[in-house]
Amino acid sequence: MSKLLQEQKIAKKVTLVGAVWDALLGLAKIIAGHFSQSQALLADGIHSLSDLVTDVFVYVTSANARRGPDENHPYGHLRFETLTTVLLGFVLMLVAIGIALDAITNNSQNAQFTWYGLAAILLTIVVKEAIFHYTKHAGEQIQSKMLVANAWHSRSDALSSVAVLAGLVGIYLGLPWADMAASIFVALLIGKMAIGMIWENLAELVDTAPDPKLMAQIKETANGLKNVMAPHDMRARSMAGKIYLDMHIHVPSHATVSEGHYLGDLVAYTIKQAHPQVADVMVHVDTDDTIQTDSFRKETTGKPSHLKLPSRQQILADLGYLLREHKTYLDIDNTRLHYLNKQLDIEIIALADKLTSEQQAAASQQILFILSNTSYIQYASVHWIYSSKKA
Repeated sequence: MSKLLQEQKIAKKVTLVGAVWDALLGLAKIIAGHFSQSQALLADGIHSLSDLVTDVFVYVTSANARRGPDENHPYGHLRFETLTTVLLGFVLMLVAIGIALDAITNNSQNAQFTWYGLAAILLTIVVKEAIFHYTKHAGEQIQSKMLVANAWHSRSDALSSVAVLAGLVGIYLGLPWADMAASIFVALLIGKMAIGMIWENLAELVDTAPDPKLMAQIKETANGLKNVMAPHDMRARSMAGKIYLDMHIHVPSHATVSEGHYLGDLVAYTIKQAHPQVADVMVHVDTDDTIQTDSFRKETTGKPSHLKLPSRQQILADLGYLLREHKTYLDIDNTRLHYLNKQLDIEIIALADKLTSEQQAAASQQILFILSNTSYIQYASVHWIYSSKKA
C-alpha cells in the first residue's frame, strides 16, 4: 500500500471515530439542555453537532486530498485539504455568531441545574479531550494540518464544555446570568479558533513561505554535504502541512552531468530524510563559477553573458568543418563542453587505436593549433582513448 493511501486510511478512520462521538454527545447535550432550559447547554450541543458537520467535510476531503498527482493536478490534491480547512473556519464562524445571538436574545432566567445536564457535560469534557489527543497524534503522524485543525476543534468543544459547566454551577448557586455568560464565552472561543484556521490556511493558499527557521535548517542540511556548496535561491510552498521546495546548489566546475545529477538527488534525499514535512525537492545544479551569473539573473531580464556562447549543435558543426582533415580518428559527437567563467573549454575525443603514439602527438598539436584561433574557445585539450573504452 502506498504512503498516500496509508495516510488516507488513517485520516478516514480517525475522523469516523470522532464523528460517532460528536453525534452522540451533541444529541445528549441538546436533550439535556432542552429539559433544563439551559441556553449554554443547548449551544454546546450545537457546537458538538457542528463538529459532526466538519467531520463529514474532513472525511470526504481525506478520501480525495491524499490521491497522487494526475494530469490536471501535477502537484497532487493536497490543496483540497487546505481549502476544506478554510471552509471549516467559515462554518465555525457562523456557528459562533449564531450561538452569541441566541445567548443575547433568549431569556436565561428559567435555566435549571440538572444532574443529567451535569453528567452530559462531564462526559463531553472527558471524551472530547481524548478525541483531541487521538486526532492530533494522527494528524502529526501523517503531517495533515486539516486533521490537526479538526483535533483543536474537538479541544474547543472540551473547553467550551468547561465554560458550560461553570454556567451550570452558577445556576446552582443562584446566578442565572452565568448561563448567558458561558454561552457568549463559548461563541468567542469558537470564533477565535475559526479566525486562526482561516488566516493560517489562506496564507497557505497564496503560497506564503514556510517558517524562516525551518528554511534555515533545511539550508544547513544541504550545506553539510561534501561537494555541495552554497545552497541558495530557496523557494518553498506549503500544501496541507507538506512542503514543496525549489533550490539551487553549486557543485565543482568540472563535475559531469551525471555527477551533478547524483549530487542533486543526494541533496533531495538528505533533506527529505532530515525533514519529513518536505514532500518534494526540485534541485537546480550550478557550477561553482556561476555565483555572478546568479546575481545577474536576479538583477536583469537580459541575456546572461554565458548564454551568448554558441550551443552544442553549432560547436559540433564548427568542429566538423575545422577538423575535417582529422575526422577519421576523432569522435566529434562526444566532444565534452565546459561552460566556465563565461568562456568555453572543450575536450576533443580521439581514438588512440587509429594512430601510433608519435602520430597522436603530432595530431594533437595540429588540432590545438587550429582551435586556438577559434574566438569562443578559451581552452582545448585532446583526450585519446581506445575505441573499446569509447565515452
